[in-house]
Amino acid sequence: MQENFRTTIFTTAWKLFKAGSFKTFSEALKLSWAQYKNVTAMKSGIVSFTFKKVDGSIRQATGTRYAAHITVSIKGSERPSPFNICKYFDLEKQAFRSYRIENLIA
Repeated sequence: MQENFRTTIFTTAWKLFKAGSFKTFSEALKLSWAQYKNVTAMKSGIVSFTFKKVDGSIRQATGTRYAAHITVSIKGSERPSPFNICKYFDLEKQAFRSYRIENLIA
């Protein structure tokens, strides 16, 4: 059964809030909604977005999840990533990259 998009957004927000990443559920919900829009757009094309890297610097990225734009072969396991990690194909670096959802700048 396919999950309702609202369920996905609220589940992600609740997990982020419970993990202590945000002071209020409202903040977690706003970021979860922005993440959902970002991933949905990446599944159908190229998206520019900004996130904070682990070292604290800000990175402007251009990425996709649309198979027609991915130029390298996909290898590795099919294991699921943690709920707070978003994987994407970086078109500038021509490699797969990831970022933490709580570091997305909406």
